[in-house]
Amino acid sequence: MTRPHPPHPATPVRMATFPDGPDSVLLSPDIPARRWRGERIRAGLRPRLVLTGLAGAVLAVLAASSGSGFPAVLALSAGVLAVAASALAGWRSALRLLTDHRHGPGTWCRLDRVRGEFFLRSRDFVDLGAAGTVARILITGVDELHRSPARAWIEPSLCGEAHRMVWQALCCLDRTRAARSLAGELSAAPDSDVGELAAAAHQAVSVIDDALDEVARHLRACLILTRAWEAKLRHRDLAARAGHTLALLPDHDHLRRLSETAEALPRTMFAYITAARDVTGAGAFPWEKPPSTWSRHRVRSGQGLS
Repeated sequence: MTRPHPPHPATPVRMATFPDGPDSVLLSPDIPARRWRGERIRAGLRPRLVLTGLAGAVLAVLAASSGSGFPAVLALSAGVLAVAASALAGWRSALRLLTDHRHGPGTWCRLDRVRGEFFLRSRDFVDLGAAGTVARILITGVDELHRSPARAWIEPSLCGEAHRMVWQALCCLDRTRAARSLAGELSAAPDSDVGELAAAAHQAVSVIDDALDEVARHLRACLILTRAWEAKLRHRDLAARAGHTLALLPDHDHLRRLSETAEALPRTMFAYITAARDVTGAGAFPWEKPPSTWSRHRVRSGQGLS
């Protein structure tokens, strides 16, 4: 099937592992590719890995210049192994920059140090109740939209707009934490004079929650459209496969000729067999004798067998 647009970048949603378990993250649309490359280089060139590689290189150079012998060979092998191990560890660290945020005790994850700088987690909103559920739905919807086969048939920038829209909605939701906390404190205050303040705080939070629900509703409409087009694409593929498969089956004329050939084969075989019988004088076949002789023939055959 021909696609009208070239392949697109990967989804901005990643499954990552954190100290508190696996979670899905939504990458920030404001981080350019150049900065991501810099972060990968930084992750691959951690001081411990660099020092290990330099120590191995120095050891290998000293061993190579010290002459031959078993100690020199052993030192050279250890140096080369240290360089290779540090290079492999750096490559692995850079490759898993976005998917593994587990670090040593007392070590902070650079990407997760400031919430919302590089990504937002689904678990960041778990304490917001129903709004947190909507946040997870939005992140899942962006992931589905970017992975959909229908993406190749729509304007490439639309998925980017959806990504940015959801990111901005989640940032707005994240900024309501202080207002939610304030509304809870005002509601629990015994002073009746703060009732209006509590109502105003709850109203402000409700407006943002309603806007978030509206964003989720529109994103759901986009997903309904892409799912419908995916169903059309699947039906088109199945129809093409069915047409190709059925076209390989033999047609009616071929089956008719095959049946005619099979029908003529016993007659031809009978002609040859009867001709051979006549030439050899072997006598008539049982089915060529009168029916009255069939029972006597069966009796003789039975006596002969007994």
